Amino acid sequence: MTQILAVVQSESLEVELEAAVASLGGDTSIDFAADLSSVIARMRHDAPDLLVLELSSSMESLSQWQHAIEVHDVSCPIIGILDDDAETVDGLLVEAVRIGVRDFLRRPASSGELAGVMRRVEKARPEMGRRGKLLAVASTKGGVGKSTIAVNTAVHWATTTDKRVLLVDASLQLGVAASLLNLNPTMTIADVAAMKDRLDATMIREVATIHESGLHVLAAPPTPADASDVDDECISVILGVAKSAFDLVVVDSFPLLDATTLAIFDRADHVCVVTENVVPTLTGTAAMLKTLDQLDVRRNRRTMVLNRFQKCAGSLSASEVSEQLNEPVAAVLKNDRRVVEAANLGVPVITTRSWFGVSGSMRQLADDLLQKLSVEAPVAPQVVAEPAIAVEAEPISPAVVS
Repeated sequence: MTQILAVVQSESLEVELEAAVASLGGDTSIDFAADLSSVIARMRHDAPDLLVLELSSSMESLSQWQHAIEVHDVSCPIIGILDDDAETVDGLLVEAVRIGVRDFLRRPASSGELAGVMRRVEKARPEMGRRGKLLAVASTKGGVGKSTIAVNTAVHWATTTDKRVLLVDASLQLGVAASLLNLNPTMTIADVAAMKDRLDATMIREVATIHESGLHVLAAPPTPADASDVDDECISVILGVAKSAFDLVVVDSFPLLDATTLAIFDRADHVCVVTENVVPTLTGTAAMLKTLDQLDVRRNRRTMVLNRFQKCAGSLSASEVSEQLNEPVAAVLKNDRRVVEAANLGVPVITTRSWFGVSGSMRQLADDLLQKLSVEAPVAPQVVAEPAIAVEAEPISPAVVS
């Protein structure tokens, strides 16, 4: 069944489209929306296969649609409808194509022309531009290495792929991504929040700070006070635009299950949950996993990482952690002093050439996470899996790494 959602203001056009769809047979259905806001609300819950948009001569209207397409996950093909007795405005057509309109229908709408447009759209679907993928790196406790994993993963993707990669430091109160990369950004996420109503893909690329690896970084505000205006709605808008501007987006979230973190999970294609083999930390991790279940972020869309792992008297093994959480542990990263040294120098540990110890392990983790974003992973079986990654470096005394 092909579902069409049409955004029209004209009753006569609504009648034309209903008749055209009826002539196509029972495999196609159409529904209608009157304005942009109602479309966005509906598409978040039930995305159509095709979005039909009545075009006016107003450039302002197209600008609003451009903003909506970038901010929200509007990834279905968009078809424009032109009034046959209106003068064709070349600038309007060019602008419509620029914002993502894939094809056009002329009024009066006919079943033959609609069928032709649907065939062309389906044929061109593999070549259509796709929105970027977003990885959220999360924990419920600071000091478990969440930011280190987020930063190193983003740097690895930026240096080993041909993708445009953005790191968003959404740990608004205590963000350390810029420090870990030895960057002094002139603009932060607070500045982007101030212009969210006019934010677009070009703007977010321009305000992001570029690291020597080629990674773009949207840093956290310099002080907690500066972060006060960045709420869950603002984060959702920023990440929506980011996914339209970059191929891969890595978000370092704040270690707290608040509205902002939930907005990040809502935008995420995959969530990397970072924990350690300490009971109080695991208690918080268990609560996060339940929250992800409630948000429908199932096991095929999340990866459990046991970080800063140490073997000592009374500590839990990786298999015991899996049993306690009823969740497979995909990666085990042992505690390594080189992570602390790299943090102090502002040089990501993953950039070292060694394939042994923590740098090699982080590369494998980053590659695995990229694979999970690129290919839909099968649903994990409801059994405790053995860890897939282990670092052979000897454990040392604890060192807090954000």
